[in-house]
Amino acid sequence: MMVKHGAYGMGREPPSRQAEAVRPVAEAPTFPFHPVETGFYRSFRDSAEPPVQVIGVSAPTGYGKTVLLAAMCRHYETQGCDCIWLALDDRDMNAERILSRLEVALLPDASVVHAIEVVHRGHAPEDERIATLIAALDERRRSGRTVVLFIDNFNACGDTACKTLLDALVFHTAPGVHLVLSSTAALPFSQVQAKLEGRVSNVGYGELSLTGADIREMLGAELCARLGEDALAAVEQQTEGWPAAVRLMQIILSQSADPRAAVEQFSGADEDLADFLNRRVLQAFADQPRRFLLELALLRHFSVESAIEVTGDLRAGEYIRDLIQRNLFVIPLDRNQSEYRLHGLFREFLLGEGRSQISPQRRMEILSRAATWYEHAREWWSAAEYALDSGSTPLAVAVLERVAALFVRDRGDLGQYITWMERLNESGTTGGWESEMWYVWALTFYRRYAVAQKHLRRLLVRLERAGDTGLSAEHAQGLKRRLDLLGIAIDIYTDQLADAREHASAWLPRRAGDDPFNVATVACAAVLVLCVDHRFSDAQQNLRIARSSITQTDSDYGIAWVALISSLPWLYEGDYARAHEPLMAAIGRARQTLGESSGIVGTLSLVAAKVAVERGRDADARELLKAGVHRIETHGVLDTAAFGLDAALKLWDGGSGDSVELDRLRSYAAAYPPRLALMFACLLIRRLVRLGRVDEALAEASGAGIPLQGPSVRRVFNDIELNASTHELISAVQIDLEIARGRFTHAAGRIKREVKIARDAGCCGRLVELALDETVLSVSSHNVADAQRHLARAVRWAAKREYLRPFRDRQELVAGIVNNTRVKDWGFVVDDERQFFAKICEGLPVTNSALLEKLDELNLAVTLADSPTARELELLRLVEAGLTNQQLADKLLLSVATVKWHLYNLYAKLGVSNRAAALSRARALNLLVR
Repeated sequence: MMVKHGAYGMGREPPSRQAEAVRPVAEAPTFPFHPVETGFYRSFRDSAEPPVQVIGVSAPTGYGKTVLLAAMCRHYETQGCDCIWLALDDRDMNAERILSRLEVALLPDASVVHAIEVVHRGHAPEDERIATLIAALDERRRSGRTVVLFIDNFNACGDTACKTLLDALVFHTAPGVHLVLSSTAALPFSQVQAKLEGRVSNVGYGELSLTGADIREMLGAELCARLGEDALAAVEQQTEGWPAAVRLMQIILSQSADPRAAVEQFSGADEDLADFLNRRVLQAFADQPRRFLLELALLRHFSVESAIEVTGDLRAGEYIRDLIQRNLFVIPLDRNQSEYRLHGLFREFLLGEGRSQISPQRRMEILSRAATWYEHAREWWSAAEYALDSGSTPLAVAVLERVAALFVRDRGDLGQYITWMERLNESGTTGGWESEMWYVWALTFYRRYAVAQKHLRRLLVRLERAGDTGLSAEHAQGLKRRLDLLGIAIDIYTDQLADAREHASAWLPRRAGDDPFNVATVACAAVLVLCVDHRFSDAQQNLRIARSSITQTDSDYGIAWVALISSLPWLYEGDYARAHEPLMAAIGRARQTLGESSGIVGTLSLVAAKVAVERGRDADARELLKAGVHRIETHGVLDTAAFGLDAALKLWDGGSGDSVELDRLRSYAAAYPPRLALMFACLLIRRLVRLGRVDEALAEASGAGIPLQGPSVRRVFNDIELNASTHELISAVQIDLEIARGRFTHAAGRIKREVKIARDAGCCGRLVELALDETVLSVSSHNVADAQRHLARAVRWAAKREYLRPFRDRQELVAGIVNNTRVKDWGFVVDDERQFFAKICEGLPVTNSALLEKLDELNLAVTLADSPTARELELLRLVEAGLTNQQLADKLLLSVATVKWHLYNLYAKLGVSNRAAALSRARALNLLVR
């Protein structure tokens, strides 16, 4: 069941509305005239596909770049190429906008998701979005057709990040994917590298300029005859082959009674062009058509119907047809020639003229009508732009109120929506309930939490006065629950966990009738807060709510997020065995349903890496980190990032290049609230101690402000919300440093207090670490019996939880005890404990011969992959007798190589690598009994 509030609900809208909200016209224009065929124009007509990977057309306005690209697009389409057309305009000023436009053009319509899911997913990093676009282009290429992506007017983007996008399109697409780009400025990609690799062909104003023959073709035979050769030479000299100037002269001279005299008055300079446009073009129109042109220029694109509605002039269709017949700088935007735009040169001139000739009131009226027209046409983007441009505050508020959910929840352009709302707020105007609420959602999506929280509080204050605004009680209540939900999400992301716990506790009891996805979200937030506070029983109760709610949705993302949250009690308890399989299953499922590069796969991988490293599976942990670390800054929450950093530091060997690695990891921590930087410092200190770099550990502790004695931790870090898990980590650091400095008495006191806390909370993993700390203290006091007892207790706590890492980190300590004790003294009676102890000892420098003989007896789970042959068993008995390889060969009448081959096969079956281990394993399996 889903409850809707106000204009839009928290659930879903028809996908068609989403598409209409953002999908632009994506066809190459068809011009009503035949373009003059310049030399370059003729050259590409002879090719079935672009001759190089990239054709870059760079020239000032008026050189016919759009005409050229449109002609190329149509030609290559007739040759069977898969052509994609994207025309940018003055709204496409940054890489974010261009990425969004390319995503609409190249990717299938995104599935509509819950609003809170959008926030959880976060803003995908630029490199990931670019990689997705590259993959989409490469996928189209695999159909067998040559792919040609046309991007017209790339100069609209002044963002330096555009270079990253273009470099990826140029250097990382598959063979057979081509780019044709136009710009008034140099195209921002690595031109030198592209030229050296033979990837690019640049077309400039030289190739686009008209020759004398081209000018004659454009002017036409009749006008050329009237001008004569000397006037034609003057036209060529004055225009310098600039197509816009030639086209303008063609328009003017064809209407002139004395074209030769008109040529003498024309210089070709920009100011002369403007003067000619005014005196010769606009003045050729009657007052009403002239005024219509000035008003029409306020629209970025238009149709006959929109022009009539916006200007109120019923003769608009007649005027537009006249413009087309005169070939007066009107560019069609589709093959049906139903939508048009004015040429940039002409429009800029008209806008300049209109500033002095159109009154502010008339300008507001025209733009307001445009906003209304485009909203009725369901072109939401244009409607919002014109509403804000109009200066009519009530209209802008109303339009944004109606389109807000489409742009935020339904995966429209959130960055653009934020820009619109900032424009509205900067004017001193407050938006409507829906637009302001979705503004907070958009800010949260972009991780602008401080601004989001500020606006959320302001909105809640407004809501308290809802009775004064005419808002119904039902609507107010529904809106408040949505805002409270958003507040809980912000609390989690900003690490205000006490507030999140309080708000979630108040929200969940009244959840009847709420969207199940929203219920699952709040329940997951409660689980996270309760886990970091080590309240595992309460966490499990909320997990049941989250699981039952998410099954009522069809959100693959939500299922993956609940799976991740479900692993948290096990991780904080230290039960890595139970966490492993569900996490890996969730990763596999999310990869299949959401894609390898999705943020949730990255976050799941970070948490799974933590599990792998604690289980002693370092190779697996490295692979998981590789899959997840690229999303550590853009997806997940502070504590999931902490798991990834913990795994990375435990794999760090402190070798060459370590400062670069540490700086990178530290920068990840800095992207989150301050608690993560403190946690990172603690984790690093612990790793430095394990590596024997105690002085560096002490320096790091000093820099982080971690007290080794004196004031309490909570007093020192009073600006950070210290929960139980963070307090536990700081205490672990203090114990490590006390032991490292030989302050064993102080360490013993801390250990005793921490053991009680860990037992009460049920943190078994922590009890393993503390038992090993006690082992260290016993060894330091030469109390071998106590040391063995503490170590045995650590093994018992760790065995069924597969918590191997602490033993690997203290190999020398464990090896020293194992080498100086008798096997029978360990007294492991449970299979899990015996097998786990054998696993610990496998990686140790063990010299205790009796133990070597008994390790396989401890591991009762040993089975043979394949039974040894009779020859291999005979060989095994001779090995037991002490024969060398040569002696074995002599006795069995075999070559030494054959003996080695038999031994190699025998070792493989036994799962060992040498004679001593083979004999030990064989005795454990009773293979040597005669």
